[in-house]
Amino acid sequence: MKQYFLSKDNFFKWVELLGQEYQVYAPLKKEEFLLYEKINSENIRNIVLDTKRAVHPLKSFFTPAYRKVAEYFVSSSESSKKSEKRILLGVKACDLKALKITDSVYQGEEFGREYKDPFYIQARENTLIISSDCKEPDNSCFCTLVGGNPYPQEGFDLNLSSLEEGYVVEVGSSKGEEVVQKNPGFFTDVEEKAISKKQRNREKVIKLVNRINKDLKVNTPYRELIKDTYDSPVWLKYSEKCVDCGGCNQICPTCRCFLLSDVKTGDKYQRYYLWDACLLTGFARVAGGANPRPWLHQRFANRLFCKFYFFPENINLDACTGCGRCISVCIGKIDMREVFRDLAIEKKIPIGQEK
Repeated sequence: MKQYFLSKDNFFKWVELLGQEYQVYAPLKKEEFLLYEKINSENIRNIVLDTKRAVHPLKSFFTPAYRKVAEYFVSSSESSKKSEKRILLGVKACDLKALKITDSVYQGEEFGREYKDPFYIQARENTLIISSDCKEPDNSCFCTLVGGNPYPQEGFDLNLSSLEEGYVVEVGSSKGEEVVQKNPGFFTDVEEKAISKKQRNREKVIKLVNRINKDLKVNTPYRELIKDTYDSPVWLKYSEKCVDCGGCNQICPTCRCFLLSDVKTGDKYQRYYLWDACLLTGFARVAGGANPRPWLHQRFANRLFCKFYFFPENINLDACTGCGRCISVCIGKIDMREVFRDLAIEKKIPIGQEK
């Protein structure tokens, strides 16, 4: 991949210029949270690239929580509207990994090839992704436990690795290279010492994430560990703290289940898409009130089986990126890492960092 150097001063000038062609969204700090906001001349200097992932899951940009998709019996006029050209700046590796899961569903790459979501596909086509390395992961982050790293390796158009004096810019696609070539005055050749410094920074952050998870590491992949555990008492133990709110589903970047709801407006019906949550009681309920998962511990287990059994079996990808959002949002303070640690203890599998 091609690499360039972008100074800190040129970074802000470049983003300002990009804003003339694109709607630019980037993380801004709101109290202790990072939230994606539309960037303008007033807040551009407040962009935060170097720390952890933002609160928003990236899916919210491509599959909004609520949207009209049709009017009987014609596809909604909203589907024919050209979505805005936008840039998502400061995207982290965990969210890029999540896009591989949502792409597999909504673009028909792995499931339902004849049913492709035109809203999702158009939004993906009109979005340029400029990612950035993590330098200060959250205590809930565990990307390295699920085979990831705290820096992007694929799925971006451009990636920024922050150094004291500027950024090493890595090109990940032809769209990214085109953006660089449109503004060549901002970019210079990158020196080898900058590339070496970038690599050292990445190694430091990997060690930091590993340190955060040193007592929670399970010495077998989660997808192997979860097999044959559906009747484990561990599920009942942790579901007792669950309040059935569905927050973990909603904030998860890979959860993609949805409802279609018909609403009467005048003499017409309109169809709406809205996020659903497999932890909710009615999620699997069918006609007549029958429910294959009536108990909370069954739904709790099902959520993780979907991520570490269904997806690996079908597309050889875990549907969990280790972003830790589900841990942060949980009212019951349930930590997925502790669930798998206890499953490992039950199976007499070693836990903790290797000596």
